[in-house]
Amino acid sequence: MSNMILTGTIHWHLLKEDLEEHIPNEMSFYLNQVLERLTNYYDTNREVIVPKKPKLSLVWVKSDLITVEACLDRTWEMLNSGYWKDVPINYRYCYSLCSIFLSLLMEISLSLEEDNAKSTFEFKRIMQQIDKGILLGAPLPRSPNLLTNAASKFNKHFAKNIELPGFSQDNKLDVDVEDPCTTLYLGFSAVNRLVKPSMEKFFCDAFRPKVPVLMEGCLSHWRALHLWKDAEYLEKIAGHRTVPIEIGSKYTEDDWSQSLVTFSEFLKTHITKKNERVGYLAQHQLFDQIPELKNDFAVPEYCSFSDKEDGEEFPDINAWFGPSGTVSPLHYDPKNNFLTQVIGYKRVVLYSPGDSPKLYPYETRLLCNTARVDPYNPNFEEYPDFQHAKGYMCYLKPGEMLYIPPKWWHHVTSLSPSFSISFWWE
Repeated sequence: MSNMILTGTIHWHLLKEDLEEHIPNEMSFYLNQVLERLTNYYDTNREVIVPKKPKLSLVWVKSDLITVEACLDRTWEMLNSGYWKDVPINYRYCYSLCSIFLSLLMEISLSLEEDNAKSTFEFKRIMQQIDKGILLGAPLPRSPNLLTNAASKFNKHFAKNIELPGFSQDNKLDVDVEDPCTTLYLGFSAVNRLVKPSMEKFFCDAFRPKVPVLMEGCLSHWRALHLWKDAEYLEKIAGHRTVPIEIGSKYTEDDWSQSLVTFSEFLKTHITKKNERVGYLAQHQLFDQIPELKNDFAVPEYCSFSDKEDGEEFPDINAWFGPSGTVSPLHYDPKNNFLTQVIGYKRVVLYSPGDSPKLYPYETRLLCNTARVDPYNPNFEEYPDFQHAKGYMCYLKPGEMLYIPPKWWHHVTSLSPSFSISFWWE
């Protein structure tokens, strides 16, 4: 259908199989009826440019919108009851399916709309719902890339017609600052440094003994080092997309919260100008959501080493993008980690797994990998053993990467607007 953007991404028979096999019974009956009407509509109009029709001719669209929104509301309730990892996967499948159904129905309504202002509003709603499906749902077993492909195609088409405000000269991403202070704090030791090490050198000096190492000259081929300093470049690719950000000083404080905003709003509110409340796009799989950005970097070849005999899994790749002053409290991760610095500067403090008892981890289930001590403002009366822990420190500059072995504690502070990529693997 010539003026339908999303339909080219749909394989209807696969959607039907996913619906019948993976959607909770309480909603599958109603969603099956919606799918039948959508399929019939697209089959009827496959080769026809849909003319402007009276709204009454598609009264079923309004009815089905109400049905799908009701299913989304019910699914949302299930996703927000108890721990996220304990939510039955079928409800996350349902959220994905409902998101694509709702987007298709809104697109049909949009194709009949003559009011440009209303069309712009509907486009933003469609784009937001697809992204919410990616963020909160789960890839459908038979169509795992459906929402990601739909988002890319829809965003590319409409980004040509709906312009973003852009940036004034005062709103550019200010990362071309002089190197911040790189002096080691009293009591800390320097992290070992290697310049573009061979695979063997990295394996023998860092990976096998499981010690941190700061590496230079390994990312010089990344286009991201240059392109991502331009806020307008980032906005052009991702401006319309919805992303999750953390609001507040750090996740262990009471002022911390989460919010869904457009990438453009995040750039303008938290990155290109100062804001009293810190906004941080932290530990987000941005490159799965927006794969166009993957063209600007590559997985470090050192990730090919594994602690498992059959370790051939692709690394988990996360984005960390925020203003100066973002803080990741002292914590550890269970996997090998390359923290790569694309733009800006960070200071990192590390402690070995052997010092874990001296760092006083939280005893709660959600924060058991997070320490109660603050390495910059230690309270030795409350945490007396911390004074016997051996701390290491390093500064990350653009183009450098830090190898953090499994269960090594690390505290990270941004010294400027900063974009980092982490690669986690076993």
